[in-house]
Amino acid sequence: MQKQARVVVIGGGIVGCSVLYHLARAGWRDVVLLERQELTSGSSWHAAGSLFTLTRPNIAAALQLHSFRSYREIERESGQPVGFHLTGGISLCRSEDEVLSHQMLQSACRRLGIESHFLSPEEAASRCPILDPGRMIAALWEEEGGHVDPASATQAFAAAARKLGAAIERHTPVRATRPRADGSWDVVTDRGTIHAEHVVNAAGLWAREVGRMAGISLPLMPVEHHYLVTETIPEIARLGFELPQINDNEIGCYARQEGQGLLFGAYEGRCTHWSKEGTPADFGHELLPDDLSRMDWNFERAVEMMPCLATAGIRRVINGPMMFSPDLSPLLGPHPALRNYFCANGVMTGFNQGPGVGKVVADWIIEGDPGMDVMAWDVARFGDWAQGAFTEARTRYFYEHRCERGYPGQEIEAGRPIFPTPVQDRLAAAGGVFGFSFGNEHPNWFADRPGQRDTLSYRQPNWWHPVADEGRRIREAAGLMEFSALAKFAVEGPGAEAWLDRILAGRIPAAGRMALCPMLTPQGRLAGDLSVACLAPGRYLVLGSDAMQLAFQRRFDSALPAEGVRVSNLSATLAGLHLCGPEARSILAEVALADLDNWHFPFLSAASLTVAGVPDVVVLRVSFTGECGYELYMPRDSQPRIFDAILGAGRTRGLGLAGSRSLMMTRLEKSFPAWGPELSADYTPREAGLMRHLALEKGDFTGRDAVMSDPPMRERIATFSVDAGADAVWGGEAVFLDGEAVGYVTSGGWGPFVGEHIAMGYVLPDAWQPGAAYEVEVLGRRRAAALRPRPVYDPEGTRMRA
Repeated sequence: MQKQARVVVIGGGIVGCSVLYHLARAGWRDVVLLERQELTSGSSWHAAGSLFTLTRPNIAAALQLHSFRSYREIERESGQPVGFHLTGGISLCRSEDEVLSHQMLQSACRRLGIESHFLSPEEAASRCPILDPGRMIAALWEEEGGHVDPASATQAFAAAARKLGAAIERHTPVRATRPRADGSWDVVTDRGTIHAEHVVNAAGLWAREVGRMAGISLPLMPVEHHYLVTETIPEIARLGFELPQINDNEIGCYARQEGQGLLFGAYEGRCTHWSKEGTPADFGHELLPDDLSRMDWNFERAVEMMPCLATAGIRRVINGPMMFSPDLSPLLGPHPALRNYFCANGVMTGFNQGPGVGKVVADWIIEGDPGMDVMAWDVARFGDWAQGAFTEARTRYFYEHRCERGYPGQEIEAGRPIFPTPVQDRLAAAGGVFGFSFGNEHPNWFADRPGQRDTLSYRQPNWWHPVADEGRRIREAAGLMEFSALAKFAVEGPGAEAWLDRILAGRIPAAGRMALCPMLTPQGRLAGDLSVACLAPGRYLVLGSDAMQLAFQRRFDSALPAEGVRVSNLSATLAGLHLCGPEARSILAEVALADLDNWHFPFLSAASLTVAGVPDVVVLRVSFTGECGYELYMPRDSQPRIFDAILGAGRTRGLGLAGSRSLMMTRLEKSFPAWGPELSADYTPREAGLMRHLALEKGDFTGRDAVMSDPPMRERIATFSVDAGADAVWGGEAVFLDGEAVGYVTSGGWGPFVGEHIAMGYVLPDAWQPGAAYEVEVLGRRRAAALRPRPVYDPEGTRMRA
C-alpha cells in the first residue's frame, strides 16, 4: 500500500467512489480510497436506486440532474453496466394543495432546464396502468426519471477511477486520522500509514466514528427504512413497457418496477432510530429485523391508488439503516474546525445525488471552491448546537414528514428552542411568532394575541396582513426588532485594516464609519455580503448572514496571518436590536448619551455609545428597511434593559414591535438584495448589481483579478411588480418574456407601503428590458409583471439618509 497521497477518501460507497473518480478525472491521479470491508458495504448495497430530478432546493435539483445524466457516461468509461433504466417519473396529486406544490416545483425547476408537464388522471393511468385514476386529481410527469442497480453503479465509478490511475484498498479499516502542523494528515490503517494532503470523510454509516478520529462531532443519526419487493404481478407482466418511477408524496410512498413486480418503499409515520451512539464496527452487508406493521397505514393508502398491491405476494423485505443529518440534506465541504478535511456525509438519496456530490467535493478540493452555491448542503450550516437531542428530534421529524409538501415560510418546531433571545418572554407576551436560524430564536411577526402560529398556505397565510401592518408602521412611525441572530466578528490588531483590505472587495471604512463590503471567492463570485464598522483604529466589527457564521469563520481562518490580527466570533455573546423608521432618531436620542443629528451621526456612522445606562453599546446608523435606522449591539444580559428603555421612549411616538418578515418585505420595496435568495456563490458582483460596493482601485484583494477580467454576465438582477391578485410570489417562480422562460424569482412578497406584489430575481442580460411585457408563473398561471429599474419606494434613498 502506498505511503503518500494527495487525497485519501475514507469509505467505499457510491459517494466515496464518486469523489475518487472525479478527482482522478480532473487529473489528480495520486489519490486512494480506503474501504473497511467490501465496496458498497453500509447503505449503498441495499438502496432502492431510484432516480428523479424534480426537487428543491436548486442545488439538489442541479446535482440530481448531474447524477442522472452521469450514469450512461460512467458505463462507457468503466465498461461496467450500471443497470440504468430510463422510465420517466410520475408524481401523484391527490389534493389541490399537492397540485399547487407541484406547480411551484415545476416552475422552480425551469431554471435548470428540467421540464415537466401535468397529466390528467386518465393520462397518468395510460402511462402507468396500475394506477386508479379515480384516486388522483392530476399528476406531474418528468422525462428524466428511472433507476439504477446500486452495487453495479458503485462498482462502475470504482472501475472508472482505477482506469484513471486512482487506487482502491479494500479490507483496510482506518484506525486514526492525525493532523500535522502543515495541515496535512496521517491516515493510520492496519496495513500502514498514508500521509495525505487532504482527507475526505465519505464513510456513510461510519461517518460519526471517522469524524471522532479527527476530533469533530458530526450531526448525524441513522434511521431504519423499509421497502419491499413483490412477487410477479400479472397486471405488470402483461405490459409491453416498463412502469415509470412513482412518487406518492401525500402518503409518503414511492414505487418502481422490479422485474415483473414492484419495489415499494415508505417513509413510515413513526421514525425508528438505529444505533444512536455509534455504528457497530462489524456491521456490513447485514439487514435489520423488519417490522412491516410500521408501513400499515402507508400500504393501505397505496393499495387505494395501486389496487394490484392488494393481492401481490412479498418476495423480500429490506429494512436497512440510512444516515440522516438534522434536515436530511448532505453535509459537504471543508469542516470549519479542521484544515484540509472534507466531509461528504449524510447523502440520504445516494444514487440520486452521489455522482453530483462527488463532483462538488472534488472541485472544492482542487479549485478551493465548489463551483456553485452549496450552502444548503455545506457542513458549516450547523454549529456545535446541532448535536444529540436536536439531531435526534430533527431526524425524527423530517423522516416522519419526509414526503410532505413544504410551505413558504414554514417553521419547524422540533428540537427547539436552542438559543432563545434574552427578551424572549417579552416578545412572546407581545404576540411574537418565532422563527429559527442557526440555533437562534427570533420573532418573524407579531400576532394580536400570544400563542398564535403560522397557517400554511401557498397563497396568503394568516401573517400576511399583520406583517404588512408592521411594514407600514416602520414607514410611518417606527419599528423595533430583535436583531441578535446575525454573525458578528471582532477583528482587531495592528494588521487588521490591511488584512480586511485584502480579503474584502470593498473600501475599508475609517474610524467612526461603516461600509458594505462584499467578500469574493478567488473565482470572482460572491462569498459574503458583510457590513464592516470601524469603532477605532485597528478595531472592527464585521457583520453578516447568521447562517453563514461558520462559513465566514472558515474563510477568515484560512487567510489569517501568523500575527497582527485577531478574529473573535462574538455571534453568541452579543445581542442585537434594530430601531427603524422616521421617529427612530428621536426615540434613540431619549435613551442614548450622544448627539444623533445628521451632522454628528450621519448615515453609515459607527460608534460605541452609552444607551439606557449601558456603556459601550455599538450603534450603527443603517437600516435594511430603507428608513432612518440604527442597529445596536450589546452584551446579552444588557439587552432587556435597553429593549425596555426604547419601548418606553417610543410609546408616544407610534413605536411598535416588528419581526424579520417585515424587514424582508420592506427591503423588497428598496430592491435591496438579501444573502441567500439574491446573493450567493452562484453570482458575480456585476450580475448581482454590487459593483458600486467594490473598490477596484485599492489594489489587490481576493477575487479582483477575476472581476477585472470582465467575464460576461450570465444573468442580471431584476425587480418586478407582479399582478398576483389574492395569490403570493414566494421565490422560485419562472419569469417569461414573449412566451419564453428568461429568468426566475429569488424572493417575493408584498410591498407594505406601495401596496403591490414585488419580486426580485434574475433574468438573461438580453431580457432586461424596461417597459417589456413580462409574466411571472404564479401557481401554474402566468401573471403580468413589470420590470422596475429603480426601487418602487424612495428610489433616491433620501429617507434612510435623512
